[in-house]
Amino acid sequence: MSPARTPEASEPRAGHALLGQVARLFFEHQLTKVEIAARLGISRFRVARILDQALSEGVVRIEFRDAPAQDRDLERAIEERYGIERAKVASADDGLARLAAETVDGLLGHGQTIGIAWGSTVARVVAAMPPRDDETIDVVQLAGSSSQLLAGEDPGDLARMFAGRLGARHHRIHAPTFVGSADVRKALLREPEVAATTTHFDDLAVAVIGIGAFGTGGPAPSSSLLRSGALGTVEVERLRSAGAIGDLLVHPFTADGRFVAPGLAARAIAISIDQLYRVPSVVAVPGGAGKADAIRGALETGVINVLVTDADAARRMLA
Repeated sequence: MSPARTPEASEPRAGHALLGQVARLFFEHQLTKVEIAARLGISRFRVARILDQALSEGVVRIEFRDAPAQDRDLERAIEERYGIERAKVASADDGLARLAAETVDGLLGHGQTIGIAWGSTVARVVAAMPPRDDETIDVVQLAGSSSQLLAGEDPGDLARMFAGRLGARHHRIHAPTFVGSADVRKALLREPEVAATTTHFDDLAVAVIGIGAFGTGGPAPSSSLLRSGALGTVEVERLRSAGAIGDLLVHPFTADGRFVAPGLAARAIAISIDQLYRVPSVVAVPGGAGKADAIRGALETGVINVLVTDADAARRMLA
């Protein structure tokens, strides 16, 4: 005798919308199969088959990843010393990008907007992001582009690659980082193609930025702002004379957290400091002991509330 068949055994395979709905309820919202069945008006056996289909068709992908090792003592010490909401410290430099990517992944929700800056460390974070397929997320470039930055470090390229990792929409700024005057900046911001991206600055839930170090009297400079070639030698020396030790995007700051170049920001096609202050989660991802002074100054600005760094930088910051 043939085994009995349930009424749903011969039902057609679920469509994409139902697959996604069931998978999110089970894997994201942690509902049981019985709860999902009751909510959608189908049997729990049908729910189980849909979940099997979601896995077989790649709608859901399960990955087992080794979490990067963290130094919890250093994390607590930084949070207490600098009064920030959250510090994450990778025990080794090669875990920094993965730890930052996991931190950002945990902060970013469905339907939210995330801004991306520039730099080699930020590029490593983008490459390490756990993949998603969420077209409700918007990825926004936070500063204009520069032809002198490497392709993998330019904020326009990073926004595109980041959106690709997330299955999201990306918004690029079709303009240079700096223009000749504040009047030119105002005119550019009125251009529809530029305004279509910069209007998202006020919608950000998360911003991912690096911290540039000017290397004053110590290690060599490590700053995408300086590498961009947007500033001449005279302008850089003027910033150093004003006490600038590092930068957040296009905003140089001093050791005590003061921003010292309002004229520079006035001709930058980039998110403003006031807008950054209003972002709920500003995640800074600097690494290396040589950046410790710049990290300290950046934290003094009050812009950053989530810091992800490595143990070498953390120890130097606390020394």
